[in-house]
Amino acid sequence: MYPLQDSDPTNIGRYRLLGRLGSGGMGSVYLGRTPGGRPAAVKVINAHLQDDPAALQRFRREVETLGTVRNAFTAALIDAEVDSPPFWMATEYVPGPTLADAVETSGPFPVDLGRAVLAALAEGLADVHVHGVLHRDIKPQNVILSATGPQLIDFGIARSDEMSNITQVGTAIGTPGFIAPETLTRSEAGPPSDVFALGVTLAYCLTGRPPYGQGSLATVSYRTVHEDMDLAGIPAEMAELIALCAHKDPARRPAPQRIVELCDSETDIVGHPAYQRIIAMAASDTAATATVAAAPVSSPAPAAPYAPTRVDAAPPGSPVPAPATAAQTRFLPPPTQAEPAGASAPGTRPGRLRRRPLIAGGAVVAVAIVVATVVALENSGSADEAKDPKPSTSRSSSRGSADGAKAPDASKKPTNPAPLPETLSVQPRQTLGPGEFLQAARVKLIMQPDGNLVAYDENDKATWASRTSGENYKAVFQEDGNLVVYTPDDKPVWATNTGYPEGGAVLELRADGSFAITKDGQDLFLSTDDTTEKG
Repeated sequence: MYPLQDSDPTNIGRYRLLGRLGSGGMGSVYLGRTPGGRPAAVKVINAHLQDDPAALQRFRREVETLGTVRNAFTAALIDAEVDSPPFWMATEYVPGPTLADAVETSGPFPVDLGRAVLAALAEGLADVHVHGVLHRDIKPQNVILSATGPQLIDFGIARSDEMSNITQVGTAIGTPGFIAPETLTRSEAGPPSDVFALGVTLAYCLTGRPPYGQGSLATVSYRTVHEDMDLAGIPAEMAELIALCAHKDPARRPAPQRIVELCDSETDIVGHPAYQRIIAMAASDTAATATVAAAPVSSPAPAAPYAPTRVDAAPPGSPVPAPATAAQTRFLPPPTQAEPAGASAPGTRPGRLRRRPLIAGGAVVAVAIVVATVVALENSGSADEAKDPKPSTSRSSSRGSADGAKAPDASKKPTNPAPLPETLSVQPRQTLGPGEFLQAARVKLIMQPDGNLVAYDENDKATWASRTSGENYKAVFQEDGNLVVYTPDDKPVWATNTGYPEGGAVLELRADGSFAITKDGQDLFLSTDDTTEKG
């Protein structure tokens, strides 16, 4: 939980809001408390969507779905306002990390725990399907690991079984990498589609890697339709079960109840040592943040990771920071090989798949057309949306040395490099780790291994830099429209200061060699106007 910001409401309906749990394109989720002391997760639609008929229809459908599905595997609906703004709903508060957060923090799950989690989620999915509802967005971010076991959350794009094929032709609903092949190619969805997503989710749980690799939406979707999952390192018996759940033919996938039987798990999930460590770590983090949120302060509270962040000059009386060193302003030559933004990161796919061409006649074109018209992906505004399992960015296979100052030799570049787009628009959330970058034809934005976020032009000349320095730094383009550089312990050290609480901002790499953060056609930040570094 993160402290409330100045732009956040303090009360919604009968609920007093205590802190922010998460946010996304649809809305924000807060921890609320009734006058009688009952905690609840309160989801509020973003202000700019209050008059959007499609957004309101989706929100009302989620409220209706949660009112229908009541079981031990989903958070029950408590209250809602769907007739007049502000539109909101309150569900049972289920404390605990998401599966995505747990894997990112603690690493892949032990096989016996993964098997037990699969059985529990399959049991919950069976109960959801009995009510005639399809979840349609099962993924690691939509699984909460509570003290009583895993729970499915976020039914924002759920549909009744009868409505499963009413999706507009040429569209696919869900999250790339977790959307079933029949949904991508034929816009069909049914109970087997949820089973597919469940299998992919468990593959991530046991490997810590996106099962269909990283890359552009079209690339990941092509792999989903035509290639096998990355199951390297999973014991054969468990790998076979996961592969069966994610079979290309939906008729071959087992029903959820059959998955429970095939798991044949006798593991006590909540008693498993690894599960207890995950819950304990999350509880400790929540308690520490809650203390900060509740404590009276005479100055602004410390910025929370991944919350709206502003990095300003130190207040009077603060220790004077050490002067900048050469390490803080140096530029490392970017990789010599031009890659399109979103290319697969080395090491995330087996070698045989990385070597396989991704363009095969008209097949990839068909998938690209389908995916290019996706109308609703992962931004449904639930508390779990704060992070993706892994960033869909490119990682350099050749990193510059710390003292390298010369531009790469142009003669060593590929003779036929893949064409890069003139402009590139990036939606939040986007994370760049060391060596990862976004690239358009005339600008590359790279998080260097030395901790410096740098923009290079098409001649490999550095044009802008954050002037930050440190190992394992990362840059995050957040949902609030702020581009922030964080230390490994999530302390912000540089930011564009473009926080826009209701969201809607886009990071643009432009044809003139600059990059900008823009919203509704207005530049909130432009690299050529920034005085942090010009070079």
